[in-house]
Amino acid sequence: MLATVLIGILAVVAYRGKAIDVPGAAAGAVISFVVFLAGGFAWLFVIVAFFVISSILTRYRYDYKQRLGSAQEKGGVRSWPNTLANGLIPGLAAIAEIITHQDVFIVAFLGSVAAAMSDTVATEIGLLSKSKPRFIVNLRKFVEPGTSGGVTLIGELACLVSAIVITGIGTFLGVINGGYRTVSAAIPAVILGAIIATNFDSLLGGTVQGRNRCVVCGARTESLTHHGEQTVSVTGKRRMDNNAVNLIATLAGAIVSIALFLLLLVVIP
Repeated sequence: MLATVLIGILAVVAYRGKAIDVPGAAAGAVISFVVFLAGGFAWLFVIVAFFVISSILTRYRYDYKQRLGSAQEKGGVRSWPNTLANGLIPGLAAIAEIITHQDVFIVAFLGSVAAAMSDTVATEIGLLSKSKPRFIVNLRKFVEPGTSGGVTLIGELACLVSAIVITGIGTFLGVINGGYRTVSAAIPAVILGAIIATNFDSLLGGTVQGRNRCVVCGARTESLTHHGEQTVSVTGKRRMDNNAVNLIATLAGAIVSIALFLLLLVVIP
């Protein structure tokens, strides 16, 4: 009951703070409650920490990001597609842990959240880079800030730091628990899994993610609509938008973290 009340309060605060709309808050509340059932307040805190930090960074220097054409839509207010893109895999990992009580799903949960966090932080901080991003498909090529597939040194460093932060929170709160071998395998597995998943996200962004053109103003955008009109596909898969790429990246974070965790369990004495 306490968790239900707390999650409800957090949803209202996020909505009143214009960080999320009603459908997004409802989806987030459901995912948060499932996560709480799996791991209690420790798991819930990890999810909340991700949302709070990502929301703050999304709003940071929003006007500048808007001028670049790379700011989060609707003033940074998230909705249910974004909630599911970042929270569906952690939610499914939580359900799997409830059913099986296996350590791999704890690693999957933390790995997917760390991937979502690292990707968001790398994007929001990378947009502020004073140097032009390099195209991940061809690192000798420079692209404009905000271009899908663009990577920067500061963005990569932010990715590393955020992966360490989420893993550190999880370790401190006991999300990662068990004996020496379990903890020693899980920590690097989650950090590396998040970093690999974030760069995989950039790779998808530079290859298959859809890029469209507004029929009203001619601007390039990843959105399916712009100025209230359907955009025209330019490159990539039209339905492969940023939310679809984020969902795939969080899944990659979970899978890679599990694979590295199992590998390290074999080699750690």
